[in-house]
Parts: sequence; C-alpha cells; structure tokens
Amino acid sequence: MKRLCALIAIAAGLASAPAHAGSFDCSVVYDEFDSLMNKDFLTNPENYVQVATGKLTRADYNGRQKGRLMLRPDRKGLGVAIVRTNKNTWGKFLFSWGGPGDARGTPLLILRDITLFGRVQDGNAPKMTREIRVSSSQTVDLDRGLTGEGPESDIWFHDVDGKTMQVEAVNGATLAFPMETLCSQ
Repeated sequence: MKRLCALIAIAAGLASAPAHAGSFDCSVVYDEFDSLMNKDFLTNPENYVQVATGKLTRADYNGRQKGRLMLRPDRKGLGVAIVRTNKNTWGKFLFSWGGPGDARGTPLLILRDITLFGRVQDGNAPKMTREIRVSSSQTVDLDRGLTGEGPESDIWFHDVDGKTMQVEAVNGATLAFPMETLCSQ
C-alpha cells in the first residue's frame, strides 16, 4: 500500500489533474490482472507503473515482465497487456507464446481472458472473449474477437525467425505492458 501511495503522489505531481488508482488493497489481491478494472489505470497505466508501449518481444517479456505481477497459479507465466482498440474501446488481456501451433511448427500467440469495456468510464457493457489463437503473421480484431488481416485489426503477432517474436499494436490501436506490480511482493 505504501508503494501505491508513493506512485499516486508521483502521478499527481506529473499530471494536471490528480490521478489515483482508487481502492487497491494489496493485502487482499491474489491476481492483479483481475484487479485491473479501474478506468484511470486502464486509460493511463503509465501513471501507476512502468510500462512498455506499442510492442513487446518474447525476449522483453521473459526479461522484464515475466514473474513480476501477482497472478493466480493457473496464470503464472502469462503476459499482461492493456489495450485501446482502433475503435477506442479500452480493455486488457493475458497472452502467451504457445508451442508448435501450425503445420509448419511455428508457435502461436495465445490471447486469454480478453476483456473490453464499451464504456470504460463506468465499466458498463464489458465484452469478454475466453481465448483467441493467433498464427504467425496474423492480426486480430479484438472488438470482433476474430483473426485475419485488414484495417480493423488491433494487434499483430510477428514471428521474425522462430526465436524473435513480438505482439504489436497496429492500425491506430495502442498497447501497454505493465512491467512492475502495483503491490510489493
């Protein structure tokens, strides 16, 4: 809680209007992903924690995000992303790079527990998609929950060479990847 108060004080000093994450009691948090429902955090996560923006490689995830957030045991090893789609819908999702997923044996990007809010201001009209499996070089339209290509897509899974892989925002969407916990562990 002390860390959260310090982050709030710093954010308030940097922003014209004081930002606050609201009620976030770290003593009862067992999964930070479930707790990331606050509109201020979803729209401006960089005011609360260090974030990587735009894209994240698998190497960056392994070196900078993996294991830093408090997640349930069944979610350990998953990445966390905050998204604003190109239709201006805010939300969050978990992700992982899976094993050989297609006929060529290239890995899949697996998006899980995708939650988008029709009105992030009050949390109304959430749209939830359990899982989307994305092959290399495919894009995803998160608003429709479909893979494919085109101007409606929000993210792109780019597998450069089987070792260098990244998830990247496209077509005006934005991604932010929290790189530290809101709670001291």
